[in-house]
Amino acid sequence: MMTQAQTGIYAEPNLHGVTLLLNVMTDDVEHVRRKLSRVPQLIDDLDQRFSESMLNGFVAIGSDYWDVLYPDKRPLQLSGFPELNDGDRQAPRESSDLLLTIRSDRFDVNFQAARTLMEWLGHDVELLDQMNTFRYMDGRDLLGFIEAPDNPRGMRRRAVTGVQDDPAFADGSYVFMQKFRYDLRRWEQLSSDIQEHVMGRKKVTGERIPESVLNMVTHAQKSRLIDGKEQPLELLRQNMPWGNLRDQGLLALYCTGKPQHVVQWLKNRYIADDQGDYDPLLDYIEAVSNAAYFAPSIEFLKGA
Repeated sequence: MMTQAQTGIYAEPNLHGVTLLLNVMTDDVEHVRRKLSRVPQLIDDLDQRFSESMLNGFVAIGSDYWDVLYPDKRPLQLSGFPELNDGDRQAPRESSDLLLTIRSDRFDVNFQAARTLMEWLGHDVELLDQMNTFRYMDGRDLLGFIEAPDNPRGMRRRAVTGVQDDPAFADGSYVFMQKFRYDLRRWEQLSSDIQEHVMGRKKVTGERIPESVLNMVTHAQKSRLIDGKEQPLELLRQNMPWGNLRDQGLLALYCTGKPQHVVQWLKNRYIADDQGDYDPLLDYIEAVSNAAYFAPSIEFLKGA
């Protein structure tokens, strides 16, 4: 049987997004499975109705809730968000049963889609958090730098996000979520030169700064998509800024077919190495909520 990933897993960036964290309020898991099986079709119907908006989305099931919903089969490598506590750097785990993400180029279409999906799920779910996300300037983070300039492009986006070594879950994707809160005032007190040295990249172009010029370990070095043996780490960052004038930050969603790659990438950043070095950007940003999910293929949702 041919399987198909949910559209939002590897989609190109959009202008607007909304991500909902939900808990399931009923013990009737068969009923919940039936409801979830329709979600990709509802997204597809809305995409056709608002075709110019490039609507896409996905639903993912929390690592803790998976065995309740699908007790007979579990993705081989699905586990909770990794322990990343080291020094002042922490990533508190806060799982929800479901994660639902919708993105498009129109805020009103996202609102309509979110309402439609919440109406469909009805009283069976409780909304824990709603994060409205947006494209900032020309695809930048609120820190002013180009977001994930080394992200996979084109067909490679699909290749790195889909499970290939677990036939029952082919074209599903492991999804790790980090909701970062920023202290922009503190960040903006740094000169552009120091900001560039923390990031290891030029602010305007996103080019990497040659290591011969740098006198410190940078975010670019610690977040490289290459492991210690110079092998590629396969993950796609579907990140977007969120916020209002009181609070703001980044909603980071890492999609992969190889979750051990994301765990290794996160540990490279959080856990100090033998020289005591870690990702210096973590001194300025804080992950307030972290969780692990699995987004099954459309066929799995329909047939499970």
